[in-house]
Amino acid sequence: MDRSASRAPKYPCLTQLMTRGTYYDVGYNVGLNFSRQIKLFFAESDNIQDRLLPFYDSRAGRDYYEESLRVSQDCFPQYVREVRGMADGAGIPFEHVFMANVSKEVYNVLFPKTEKNSADNATQESQNHQPKVDRRPGMPSEAASEQAGAASQTTPPFQENYGCSDVFLNRPDFQLVIHNEDCDPMIKPYGYLLSVEVEEDGEEGEGKVKEQFTSFTYPGFLPGCAWSYNVHGLTISINGLYPDHIVRESPSRIFVNRSLLRARDIQDAVRMAKNAPYGIAYGFCANISTREGKMAAVEVGPGKPESQVHVQDVPQQSDPDAPCHYYHFNSYKHLKEVSEIKGLLSSTRRGQRADELPPPRTQQEALTVMADTHDLLGPIFRTPRPTDLGETVNTALFDVTARQVLVYKGREDLSDTPFAKLPMHQ
Repeated sequence: MDRSASRAPKYPCLTQLMTRGTYYDVGYNVGLNFSRQIKLFFAESDNIQDRLLPFYDSRAGRDYYEESLRVSQDCFPQYVREVRGMADGAGIPFEHVFMANVSKEVYNVLFPKTEKNSADNATQESQNHQPKVDRRPGMPSEAASEQAGAASQTTPPFQENYGCSDVFLNRPDFQLVIHNEDCDPMIKPYGYLLSVEVEEDGEEGEGKVKEQFTSFTYPGFLPGCAWSYNVHGLTISINGLYPDHIVRESPSRIFVNRSLLRARDIQDAVRMAKNAPYGIAYGFCANISTREGKMAAVEVGPGKPESQVHVQDVPQQSDPDAPCHYYHFNSYKHLKEVSEIKGLLSSTRRGQRADELPPPRTQQEALTVMADTHDLLGPIFRTPRPTDLGETVNTALFDVTARQVLVYKGREDLSDTPFAKLPMHQ
C-alpha cells in the first residue's frame, strides 16, 4: 500500500456521528462507525507506521506505554474506557490506539531522544532526502530557492510540529473566534465530527457524570484536540505547543484536552488544565469563549503536581478605532519560562505575517487574515511544502453572538460562503 496517497473525497464533505451512552459505549460507536477511516489512517500514516509503532516495540517505548497507561488509569479512567471502546469498535489493538493518544509526547520528545543513533540517522536522512524546490507556476525561482534553503534548517525529521492559528475579535456588537485547523494532511479525508452525549455513574460515588459536546476529531483519537463546543456554551480550540521536554508520570496532553470538554466556564477549564495532583506531560493553548462573551487564551506547560498555566484574557474593546483582536499560534507567548523545541518556523512566520497585516475589525477582515498565503515559507493558510508539512484541513468560525459555528473547507471558501453552519448549544 502506498501510504503517501490518501484517498480524499472528490468534493468537500464532513461526516458527522451523533451518539450517546457510557464512555465505553461512545468510544465503541465511534470506532464501529469510523472503522474504515481509522484503519486507513493508521495504515497510511508514516508517523504511525514508521515512528510510533516501532517506538512501541522498543524497550523504551514499552516502558512509556506502561507508564502512560498507569497514570491515565489513575487520572482519567473514563477516557481510557473510551479509548478501549474505540479500539474494540474499530477492530484495532487497544495498545496501538492508546499509543496514538500519547503520540504528541512520543513524536516530539521521546522518539528523537531514544531512537538509536538518531543524530547520525538525521544527517543521513538530510543527505538522502534533499529538499525539493517548489516550481509551482507563479513562484519566483529566488523564492523557491529560499524555500529549499530554509527547509534544510527546519525541525529535525522526527518532530511533528503541526499546529493551528487562532484569532479572537471582541467588540460590544459581536464576539468571534476563528480557528484554522492545521494538522497532518491525512486528517482531511479521514477526520470526522462527533456530537456526543455521555452519561454514566461517576467514580467513587460522584453521582451521574454527564457530558454533551460537538468536536471535530482525528481518526482514532479522543475528541478535544482540535475545535469543539459544549452544552455549557463554551467554544474551545486547541493550539499545539512544543516544549523540549516532558514530565514523566503525568498524563498526555490529549487526555487533558479531552477533559476540557466538560468545562462549565473559563475558571473550570483552568482548573482542569492544571489537573492537580497529576499535572500534564506536555503543552497546549486552549482558546476559549463563553456564552456571555468572555474570552481567554489558556497556555499550558508541562508540570507536576500541577501544570504551568497562564490565562490571557481577551477584553472587550468598545472603541471602534482601537484594535479588538488577539492572535495565538504554536509557540508560547506568555509562559516564557517553558523551553521549546528548536525550529518552530511555521509558527514564527505566521505570527510575523499576521502582525504585518492591518488589525482585523470585522469578520471578513479576520477571515482574510486566516486565508493569507503571502509568506511562502510559513503561510497562515497552510498547504504542504518543504518548509511546512502541515495543512489547513478546515476553518471553524465561532460566532459567539449569533450562537453558530461556520465551517469552511478550503481557502476559497473564506471569501465566499461556509461549507456548513452548525447551531451551538443555547
